[in-house]
Amino acid sequence: MTQTPQLNAALAKAKAQIPAILANRNVKIPTKTGREINFTYAELEEIQPKITPVLSACGLAIAHQMTFVESRYCLVSTLRHESGEQIDSVFPLPGDFNDAKELGIQISYGRRYNTLCLLDITVVDSQNWEEVKRKIGKEIRQEAGLIQKPKEKEGSILHDMAGVSGVQTISEGQIKRLWAIARNELHLSESDVRSVLAGFQLERTADIPTNKYDAVIESMKNYATKF
Repeated sequence: MTQTPQLNAALAKAKAQIPAILANRNVKIPTKTGREINFTYAELEEIQPKITPVLSACGLAIAHQMTFVESRYCLVSTLRHESGEQIDSVFPLPGDFNDAKELGIQISYGRRYNTLCLLDITVVDSQNWEEVKRKIGKEIRQEAGLIQKPKEKEGSILHDMAGVSGVQTISEGQIKRLWAIARNELHLSESDVRSVLAGFQLERTADIPTNKYDAVIESMKNYATKF
């Protein structure tokens, strides 16, 4: 893996100066039982004004481009340093889009996702800021236990571009098994599955961390028994 000492130093300096980024959007997903699942997030328009001046002052910038990585259409985001050093984050895009608007939504989500990953920053709930500050330390320790070198596709181009650190997500086989359970055994619709994922603050099955896989399936089973 290419060493990036100057970028690392600049990023460490930038992270100390980036202000808290507060969630500015609240999503409410109704369930069939009449309840609502709520989660919050920060839009890219909220994130960029907070990070751009700091990154620029530290000789850093983020660029995004769409390209094919191992025959998979991906959004590749690059954190670049004025020295020429850079690190990348890869966000795979679904290959079956027929709706340009839907593709645009996925690209916007990928840009937000990659930006937060590259800078390793956390969005906090503006309604519970004091409580969140107390939990940040605990969350960091929990995440530290999850960070590991991905084992699947190790040594591949996609693996190298994605970096050696990050929360390991479930495999394609596990995704297929999850959907088979949802549709064939539990008779859940795609909307039902997305409601379950929202409870874990996830938008796609591909984002499920490996250590949350069993919990998501159990949550789907509980969801199915309510109807």
